[in-house]
Amino acid sequence: MGIEIILKVAGIGILVAIACQLLKQSGRDDIAMITGLAGLVLSLMLILSYVGSLFNTVIQIFGL
Repeated sequence: MGIEIILKVAGIGILVAIACQLLKQSGRDDIAMITGLAGLVLSLMLILSYVGSLFNTVIQIFGL
C-alpha cells in the first residue's frame, strides 16, 4: 500500500464534495445524493482489496 491510494481516495472525496455542492445549489438534490453514493462506492472499490488482505492477515495471526 502506499500514499497513492490515500491520495486517490482524497481526490475522489474532494471532487464528489464539489460536485454535490454545485448540484445542491442548482436545486438538484436528488442527483447530488446519487453523486455522493457513487463516490462512496468508487472509494470502497478502491480499498476493497486492502481490506481483504487485512482480514487474511488477522486470520493468519490469530489462527482462526
